[in-house]
Amino acid sequence: MAENFERNFDNAAADYEKSRPNYVSGIYDDIFRYKRISPDSRVLEIGMGTGIATKPVLDTECRFTGIEPGGHLIALAREKFQGCGNFTSYCQTLQDFECPDETFDLIYAATAFHWIPEEYGYRRVCSLLKNGGAFARFAYHAGPDKGRSALTDEIQKLYCRYMHQEDPPAEYSDQNAKELADRMTAYGFRDTAYKLYHTTKDFTADEYMALLRTYPDHMRLDPEDRKQLFAGIYHAIERNGGTMTVYYTMDLELARKID
Repeated sequence: MAENFERNFDNAAADYEKSRPNYVSGIYDDIFRYKRISPDSRVLEIGMGTGIATKPVLDTECRFTGIEPGGHLIALAREKFQGCGNFTSYCQTLQDFECPDETFDLIYAATAFHWIPEEYGYRRVCSLLKNGGAFARFAYHAGPDKGRSALTDEIQKLYCRYMHQEDPPAEYSDQNAKELADRMTAYGFRDTAYKLYHTTKDFTADEYMALLRTYPDHMRLDPEDRKQLFAGIYHAIERNGGTMTVYYTMDLELARKID
């Protein structure tokens, strides 16, 4: 991860914990169907953050290791899971993490792996996995409020003005997930699979401001532009009923190391 991204996330640790959505249970069901996990299994989470994606894996009673470079983020995760005897964590990047090859049965990353250089990341994960071990990469992608067109239009105009986004981002598609899964085969992975999931989360204006503070591209804006963008979005939500619904698409890509 680039250092400035790590710092932005870490500085917004409390906002990250309360604002980012939980992952749908179907993601974990599909991971555990693809790779059986037991108390004897060793599992690594890359970019653990505050542990939003951690508990369902810990609940398998596996031997869990989480790595996270943000000191504030990992402090929240450690507080959350301090009573779990199968929880180990390191305040490190994947690049700095020292571990013998062929250690883990499952490695996963939740909205974190895209910060790691692709070639390095996939090759390192492959080396850390046991033969037959699995890699699960999943993430969420925020979409506009589909039920409040006036609010969505107002916000899009603000993004056009302050972030020069002429069109709203395209919804993450099945083809996007397939392409990501297919790319894994170039780095020694086989038996790839992918799936999309959909969920929503409601935010008040204040809650949505907390979410925006966790977005590095927003926090890199010129301070005055950021102030105007945030204020414009806040007042747009207030004028349109006080609630904004974010439509999330979540994608999962799975692959297996087979020598």
